[in-house]
Formats: sequence, structure tokens, C-alpha cells
Amino acid sequence: MIDDDNMPDLAKRLRDQNAFAWNFDAGATDVATWQRDTRAALRRALDIERIALPTANVVAEWDDDGLHGSHLRMLFSNGETADAYRLRPRAQGRTPGILLLHDHGAFFSIGRQKVIRRPDEEPEAARSSLDWTARLYGGRHIGNALARRGYSVLCVDALGWGGRAGTGYDGQQALAANLLQVGQSLAGVVLKEDLEALAWLRDCDGIDPDRVATLGFSMGGARAWQLSALSADVKACVAAGWMGTRSGMMQAGSNQLRGQSAFYMLHPPIAGRIDYSHFAALAAPKPALFLGGRDDRHFPQDVATEAFRQMRTIWEATGVPSAFTAQLVPGGHVFPVGPQEDAIDWLDRVL
Repeated sequence: MIDDDNMPDLAKRLRDQNAFAWNFDAGATDVATWQRDTRAALRRALDIERIALPTANVVAEWDDDGLHGSHLRMLFSNGETADAYRLRPRAQGRTPGILLLHDHGAFFSIGRQKVIRRPDEEPEAARSSLDWTARLYGGRHIGNALARRGYSVLCVDALGWGGRAGTGYDGQQALAANLLQVGQSLAGVVLKEDLEALAWLRDCDGIDPDRVATLGFSMGGARAWQLSALSADVKACVAAGWMGTRSGMMQAGSNQLRGQSAFYMLHPPIAGRIDYSHFAALAAPKPALFLGGRDDRHFPQDVATEAFRQMRTIWEATGVPSAFTAQLVPGGHVFPVGPQEDAIDWLDRVL
């Protein structure tokens, strides 16, 4: 049988077995050994054992009321070129660095512009940028807010967005299929490029390498916690609007069942081996802030709450339970100004 989400009974049976060989089991090992071995296994499976440092050329620069911005063109080790915005305070001295990961939203014509405002932006992109922040971010660009609080911020267009946009929502399936033909996954390409961008930010002049964090909403939130789990360069993580258990998300109506956008979240080499909550908890005992909307249709309260419970157990096992914070805030799949301010305050404390 196949249901309305094209989910066969076979997938449901496999989902309900819920056997993740790489999940943490306190009865089988200690948390430090599990993290070491599992992180190494993930890095091998995802082909990210060695991360190259990309190059970046400055295309343009601007000043905006005490902030300095740069439009960069970044060349990754896979030969891909991506546009990026870097925004930082003009004040002298080293600052903390934030790798800001843009969302998905099934809106592809802009990527970096979803979270960083450039005063001389091209008109069409500027209009899209303002409309997007009004829809999801309470009407402001969180990258600019972070820079005004003393952070240097980098956001890079992921494959499929901005100058790398494909053919829209339906084109995602073809993009994923083309990459699978040559042994690559869409999620894997994005992850490796994110790790390279992180390495570039950490080594950037003016950045304190001991105060580098990741922050993102929706798909950007998933990208943020993956980097924190896999890279020692990340010292703290804010992930808004993306966390749940696999079984909780493999339910009728979930985006995870529809193909298209789901391919940005799915890593075939590790599928079925580790649940999302345990993957994210490889970051423990680093400071981590997870935010979810009480009315988020993509990550319902019970699904998010169960994932947070599992994660909290692993942070407790590391002996630093206070480093993990998870909150359900009013609203749906959005990241409004209030939670943004709470997140920046939290970053101020932990960095």
C-alpha cells in the first residue's frame, strides 16, 4: 500500500523499527567514546575527513552606519563559486565570528540577502530581501543586527540559491538526481561547502578563532547544528526552526516525505544509522541553543520536545547539562525579533 504522501508501507515498517546503530546508548559505552567514534564514522561516511580552505576575492565593499560590508566570491575545493556577504563592525580589534546559514523557504532567487542587508543592493534582490524578512524574520536582517552587537558575520549562497539558483522548487529533484548519478548528495555538497566556509571565517583577519559560532533558521538551523556536531572550530550554536526525531517527521504531511526540499536534509551514507537528535548531540558539551515554534507545522511540539529530551540526556551525560538550552516559543515556522534578541543575548553570554 502507498498513502497520499507516496509513503509505502515498507517505509513505515522500517521507520517504526527505529534502530539507529550509531545512536548513544549509555548501557553500551561512555559518552566521550561514543562521540569520538561516531564523529569519526560520520566524517568518513560523509567524505569530510579533510576540509580545504577556500579562496575568496572581494567583488565590492560598502559602509553602513558603523558597519563595513564586503561582497565576496568564494571558490570551494569542488570547483564551485559562490557569492557571499561579510559584515563586520568598523571598530578595531578582533571580534567573535558568526557563520550565518540562510534558510530554504522554497524561495531561491536570494540566499545571503535573506539575512544580510546591503544598502546598495540591486533593486529586485532588495525588494525580495525586504519581503522575505517581513515574512520570516520580523522585518529585520539578523546579520545586520548581529554586526551591530559586535559580531563579524559571513553568509554564503548555498547551491541552488542566489547566483547559484536552479530551476525552482521542482528543479531540486533533478539537481539531487544529477548529483546522485556521480555519487554525491545535495545535502553532502552543502555540508562540505559550509565546513569550508567555516574554516575560512575562522582564519579570517580580525576574527577571534576561539569565539566562532554558527546560527541559522529552518534549513539554516539544520546546517548550524551539523557544523557544531562535526567541527571543533564551532564553539557555540544557535539552531532555530529545525529539530525533531526521524520517526516524528516521517508522518503524513511532512516535508521529509515529499522529495524536492527534503534532499537538502538527507545524507544517504548515514541514513538510518543515527537520528537527528543524536547527530546534533555530538556537539555536547558545547553551548547550544535550540528554538522551536509552538505552532510550527514542520516540527510539531511533541516531535520537537522528544528530540530535545533525547539531546538533553546526552548533554547531561557529558556533565554540563546547563550548556544545552531548548525553548518552544510562540508562533509557527518563523524567527521573529524577540527570539532573535534572546539568541544574541545568549551568544553574548557564552562567547
